[in-house]
Amino acid sequence: MLTDIRIKILNFIRKYKFIIVIILVVWAVLIAINFMLTHMQTTLAPETGFTPYEPIIENGEKMPSKWQETIENKIAEYIKYCNQKEYEKAYNLISENAREKIYPTLQDFKTYVDYVFDTPKVYTIQNYSNRGNVYIYRIRIFDDILATGMNGQESFTYFEEKMAFIESNGKLNMSVKSYIGDEKQDAVYDDQYMRISVINKSMSYDETEYSLIIQNKTEYTLVFSNDRNIDEIALDTSDGYKGQTKEGKDSAVIVGPNATLAYRLTFNDFYDEANKVNGIVFKNVRVLRSYSGTEETKEKEIEEAISIFGFTLPLN
Repeated sequence: MLTDIRIKILNFIRKYKFIIVIILVVWAVLIAINFMLTHMQTTLAPETGFTPYEPIIENGEKMPSKWQETIENKIAEYIKYCNQKEYEKAYNLISENAREKIYPTLQDFKTYVDYVFDTPKVYTIQNYSNRGNVYIYRIRIFDDILATGMNGQESFTYFEEKMAFIESNGKLNMSVKSYIGDEKQDAVYDDQYMRISVINKSMSYDETEYSLIIQNKTEYTLVFSNDRNIDEIALDTSDGYKGQTKEGKDSAVIVGPNATLAYRLTFNDFYDEANKVNGIVFKNVRVLRSYSGTEETKEKEIEEAISIFGFTLPLN
């Protein structure tokens, strides 16, 4: 009887040997994966492929070694508080200027945290670019698959933002959402038709925003740009003209008779390019007797225009 059983087992193995080998291999792989996951730390994050303090954008400026550990600790503390939903502690790590600009209230910040940190998160950091006393880091925030148990495609999605660390008076101020800082401006263009004052410059990593007050001195309509003619306003830099952001191009700049308009112009201008800014170029200003905003009357309105001209508003 034992001989019959052995023969049946051998015949079974011969018949299904390939399937058995596959099962054994899969079983071994599963054991190996389980062993690795068991011995990993729960703070594990994907590899960046870079050393954290080597900038991705090379412009000759390096991260000072004295700030490396400080920055790493600030980011770790910020992520920890966000994960633990200690909103106020995380909020207070952000510089006052950045809070006012990006998250004016604690509730604004809480909304962001609840959205991004809806599950436990891990992160990677990478020095992205340095210029002067500003050190910009790229932060990628991932689902902590060991804490959540997720194993689907959602595990490979991530949130990304740039954080700026600004050295001032021997201290580091931490900013978020690519925001770097604001500078007061005092530039004016004045003629018989208008007076334009530039009162503020707001800098982020990849764009610059200027706040303007435009006063129409006339009984006519001033058209600086409309949503059908892009690039009518540009930033004149040592690297050439910089166009407006997409949102700016889609927004008309029109000032009615004797009206005053507060307006923000945002340009695609990278902070680490360190371009010299000469001024804001208004390429096609139309002083119109009448303005309807329709294609049907556009040609007639241009023919009857009081004046059509361009100018550059110099910036300091």
